Amino acid sequence: MGVFDYLFSWMCKRVFKKVDYNNNGLIEPLEVEVAILALYNIINKRLPGWQDPPNRDAIQAALKSFDDDHNGALDDREFERFAKSLMSTGPDMFFARVGKDAVVKTALLPALTVGVKKAGGEVPGMEGLKDVPLAVLAPALGVAFNAIKALVPY
Repeated sequence: MGVFDYLFSWMCKRVFKKVDYNNNGLIEPLEVEVAILALYNIINKRLPGWQDPPNRDAIQAALKSFDDDHNGALDDREFERFAKSLMSTGPDMFFARVGKDAVVKTALLPALTVGVKKAGGEVPGMEGLKDVPLAVLAPALGVAFNAIKALVPY
């Protein structure tokens, strides 16, 4: 079990306990919807990037295929497998996307900022960029990058 699997399992157990209101070790279909929304909320708050939760129909359709004992509810193991299936081919893919976003923001954007500042002094009409402080230019490029990323589906 890798680090991401361990973290995901921990988050699933935490959400399951929080949503299992009657403490019977099972969560019913409505509680499953609440649990999935809570899980996505935890992930989206703590990690860069954004993952939209599935809609009610997708949750209900997937729920039937993970209810191994066909009792209309999920236990904690069934819920974890169910949640993994909803994370765009599992938490590894989700965390890989998040890791890619972190690399872009911590390595590529700073290098791009320095490159743009240097090139701005040499490109006609953009000489003013060499006078812009990096502390101003970096966030501006970050905003531009996020705007482009929002327009281009991945």
